[in-house]
Amino acid sequence: MKKAGSALTVFITIVALIVGLFLFDSFVANTSSQNLYKGFSDDDISKSGIIDEHGLFAGDQSLLWSLNDEIQECARKNNMNILVFLPDSSRSHYTDDMVCNFTTNELNSVFGENTDGILYYLDISGKSPASDDIATSARTNLIFTDSICDSIFSLLDSYLPSSSSSEPLDPKKIGEAISKFCYYVDYYNTSTPRESYFHEPTADPPVYVYMKNGETFVTKSAPPSKKWVVLIISELIGALVTLIIYLVSKHNYKFKSKTNPRIYLASDAINLTQNADIFQGTHTTKTRIESSSGGSRGGGFHGGGGHHGGSVGHHVHHR
Repeated sequence: MKKAGSALTVFITIVALIVGLFLFDSFVANTSSQNLYKGFSDDDISKSGIIDEHGLFAGDQSLLWSLNDEIQECARKNNMNILVFLPDSSRSHYTDDMVCNFTTNELNSVFGENTDGILYYLDISGKSPASDDIATSARTNLIFTDSICDSIFSLLDSYLPSSSSSEPLDPKKIGEAISKFCYYVDYYNTSTPRESYFHEPTADPPVYVYMKNGETFVTKSAPPSKKWVVLIISELIGALVTLIIYLVSKHNYKFKSKTNPRIYLASDAINLTQNADIFQGTHTTKTRIESSSGGSRGGGFHGGGGHHGGSVGHHVHHR
């Protein structure tokens, strides 16, 4: 039986290994994870605005221009791209997954992947129930969480027609809802504490969004704060298990020094015999395991379907 001091050595070794692995991941492996964040540029401010696929403002271009100016001013003030999409009847069959997949591609294609942006899909396609969506990209994911977006949807519903309404769409009321959306984007962006991190597991590649020392990161590796939690929990579990093993061993056994076996044998009564196994050669048989060359990938993302690039989250609301 080993001495009591060996149990302490094992305990210290376990803790040292955990700390060493964490430090390696944090200072070596994690430093090689590229920051995919693209941020926001005033050069793209003209891309913010309304995409009126429905043709709602075709008869009132001055209102459309006024709303575009308002959206671009909000985008410039809050350092984020803002897009409002008004779908036509061709999208009335869209499921929630299809809406999310569409808004992801629209946000990424207009502004680029991993840029700070928000897209409001205001469903006036005629679908019942209407599926509105707020898609968020990069830093905006840390601000516009599910609870914040639910609040925005609830506040905007009073300006929007219900799915069962047979009344024709009123451009002025829809325009008022878009103005209110800009107001709430500005309000929550300036008054809401940021989340510690956002994880999009079905992006290609899966990414984390977080802030460190005032800088935004979009990386494939987890943020340091999340790793510290894992480290602490791992250390506590490892330390507890080691301590239990040590206490049980100490209770059931007495640790004694090793006994010299020579006291039981005469010096001339010991005969040592040496045995040796000699291998003449080896033979290895290899069997090939066939596997299909094809494959498939699938999945979903926060109410959406399919893999996608960037760091886009979704918040769907039925009206």
